[in-house]
Amino acid sequence: MGLLSRFFKNDDEEEQGSAPPEVLPLRNDPCWCNSGLKYKKCHLEQDRIFLEKRRRKVVEARNACTSYFGG
Repeated sequence: MGLLSRFFKNDDEEEQGSAPPEVLPLRNDPCWCNSGLKYKKCHLEQDRIFLEKRRRKVVEARNACTSYFGG
């Protein structure tokens, strides 16, 4: 598998919904989706999962590069 295909490989085909906004609300603030619920009852857990998956992809890409560039 080539270096570029590692970066652009889309093996996570499951529907993840919409991405959370750049600035997340606090736990007791109204949810960013305008559902009328508090953030902790609506999207808190989904956003944590989404952001954790994104973080893992960045770490995997960084680790893939270190073997080539020694960083």
